[in-house]
Amino acid sequence: MIQQLNLKYCVVGVMMMNGVVYAVLMVQVLAWRSSAVEVPSVKCIESERQALLSLKRGFNVTDDDDWLSSWGDGEQQKECCNWEGVKCSNVTGHVLMLHLHADYYTRGSISPSLGELHHLKYLDLSGNHFTHTPSIPPFIASLTFLTHLDLFSCSFGGNIPPQLGNLLFLQYLDLSSNNLVGGFPLQLTNMSSLRYLDLRYNSLNETMPPQLGNLLSLEHLDLSANAFTGTIPSQFKNLSRLQHLDLHPDYYYKTMSLSSDLQWLSELSTMRYLSLPRVNLSGARNWQQQVSSLSHLQYLDLHACNLVDSVLTSSLASTSLSYVDISNNSLRDASFIFPWLMNSTRSLVTLIMNDNGLTGIIPETLGDNLNSLEELNLANNELKCQIPLSLFHSCNLAWLDLSNNNLTGEFHEYIREYSRCAHKPLQILDMGWNEITGMVPDLSQLQSLQELRLDNNRLNGSIHEGNKLSGTIPTWIRDNIPKLLVLSLHSNNFHGNIPLSMCNLHELHVLDLSLNILSGNIPKCISNLSAMATLAHSNATIIDDYHYEYVNYHSTTDAVHEVFGVYNDSASLTWKGKMSKYGSTLGLLRSIDFSSNRLTGEIPTEMMTLIGLISLNLSRNLFSGHIPPTIGQLKSIDFLDLSRNHLSGTIPSQLVQIDDLSVLDLSYNDLSGEIPLGTQLQTRDASAYAGNPKLCGAPLNNTCPIHGHQISEHDADGDDDEQFVSEGFYIAMAAGFVMAFWGVCFSLILKKSWRYAYFKLLSDVYDMLYVFIAIKVAKFKRIRSQI
Repeated sequence: MIQQLNLKYCVVGVMMMNGVVYAVLMVQVLAWRSSAVEVPSVKCIESERQALLSLKRGFNVTDDDDWLSSWGDGEQQKECCNWEGVKCSNVTGHVLMLHLHADYYTRGSISPSLGELHHLKYLDLSGNHFTHTPSIPPFIASLTFLTHLDLFSCSFGGNIPPQLGNLLFLQYLDLSSNNLVGGFPLQLTNMSSLRYLDLRYNSLNETMPPQLGNLLSLEHLDLSANAFTGTIPSQFKNLSRLQHLDLHPDYYYKTMSLSSDLQWLSELSTMRYLSLPRVNLSGARNWQQQVSSLSHLQYLDLHACNLVDSVLTSSLASTSLSYVDISNNSLRDASFIFPWLMNSTRSLVTLIMNDNGLTGIIPETLGDNLNSLEELNLANNELKCQIPLSLFHSCNLAWLDLSNNNLTGEFHEYIREYSRCAHKPLQILDMGWNEITGMVPDLSQLQSLQELRLDNNRLNGSIHEGNKLSGTIPTWIRDNIPKLLVLSLHSNNFHGNIPLSMCNLHELHVLDLSLNILSGNIPKCISNLSAMATLAHSNATIIDDYHYEYVNYHSTTDAVHEVFGVYNDSASLTWKGKMSKYGSTLGLLRSIDFSSNRLTGEIPTEMMTLIGLISLNLSRNLFSGHIPPTIGQLKSIDFLDLSRNHLSGTIPSQLVQIDDLSVLDLSYNDLSGEIPLGTQLQTRDASAYAGNPKLCGAPLNNTCPIHGHQISEHDADGDDDEQFVSEGFYIAMAAGFVMAFWGVCFSLILKKSWRYAYFKLLSDVYDMLYVFIAIKVAKFKRIRSQI
């Protein structure tokens, strides 16, 4: 009984003790939580703070630069975890993240103190041009916990440090847009966690190592714009998670030379973005079958890959394909390509298949099946039969190029179909060089139109005669398409005057009204063509925007990701007497061609204010009067043809000042006088001046008379000298010489003291010269004897 009682009290005592302990523990926990609320941040570690300050000093940040202004030694700057671009651990206080991206500013160097941030996981130094760190510092590899490294556009050269292969936790690596050289480091293929690798726009060369297939976690691979050669490794088939692959070359230097049979492609079932332009795929006989298996594909660029027709056994699996460029290949049978695209996807925004030699017809339902199309380019093929009306049901269409085919159809019917769209974004409409008939209706509703080409068709109708456009130039061209860049109406039967409101086309680069029957004067308001009154930059291009959307697979929320880009516009224009196609250089061209009309009057001086003109052709008209002297202002002119008019007067000497003039034709006018002196004019073929009987001087055989010849501005500075050196000048000079000579002689004869002094001077000079020469000769002999 006593034992039971003792046991009972013992249990109660233990329970009471446990309760006290529990209460004490609860109080401690509450106290800790209270203190945690009151002190939310952890003090930064002093050694890491000093490392950051050393890093800033290496950057050579000036006092005027607001960048990293929060980094310092001031009392309010002790907490480095609050500094700009710095993020620390809430538990340990170690620096975990440095986000120091800049917009292309010049910095000094990367301090080795960066290696002291041993716990760093995220490092972004992109956009900083490190002038005193010529290559990627190997000590970055000591940051073994890094998962994100971004060194985009840091001006690094040299090889990629193999030590980076030690960063086994790295998931994101961007070394793009530097000057890196050498081969692909094999050590990088050890990064088993790597998901994103971007090495584009460097000078990496040699072959791609097969070990790239070891990067099993890779989702994004961009090796474009380098100098890799050889075959794309078949081990790419191991990259089963790859969603983005870009191997396009540098389009300016085109140094990358790759080939493949694409047998690895079907294994990459998650692929969304595939860009292999200019890769030699001539060995990929079943390329369509390989591409068809990519059920998530959204972007496909295989232009200029030597592709040929292949036999299809299955349709395209992707239902979200947005962009397709298979241009500049050898695809011949349209009956293979169109159904392959039409039967699988309605999401296509851009379809580019120009320059293939495609034969056959455009399917009637193409526009209805691909009703999201914004850009369609089928130019330079051999397509025939009627253009389907369904193409003009696509109200999103902004660029349609069907030029250089054998297509037929009624043009006004296509415009009628398209006019039913509430929104009309059409900017480029090129249907030139086909067999299209019908009339050209009022196009004033197409207010976004920038380029319209209908040349070399068989258009006819109520305002036409025969197979060429006739009547006056339509009012909708000049009044309602203010953004027009290229206007070509050559080889038609337009008559009447050049309308004054044509001068309102301020953005016009090319104006071609040649081979019509226009009359009257060139309007003086032509100087209002402001785009032609400005000099073109060396990188000027006529471009248009495009974009497509795909799921951002690097985002945890799978957000929709938009990719924007541009394409260069192109046009076929008559240049130096032959048809030439302009692509990326179209933006450089400033051209006016009024040749082969019935235009009269004088060439307006206002036209000479268009200083950006590269080509001016006014030949085969009825122009009279003088060539404006201000023509010398056209410093950029390369082609000038004023032949076969009724121009009179002299050739302006200012033409000599135009250095870039490569083609000049002034033949068959009524010009007179001497051809101005200067290599620009006198070294040309005589045919440039033929048919002007009153012209003289080189290169013509007709020599100019001695008197009354034309003095060019080039030698105008010598006019005063030639007038001064006359016959009277020579007579005066001879008389002066005789008087001076005999004046000296008579003085010496008549005055004895002058005569003695004169001969003494001659004797002294002789003695001096004799002694000087004797000393020099003796010295020379002594030196020679010693040798």
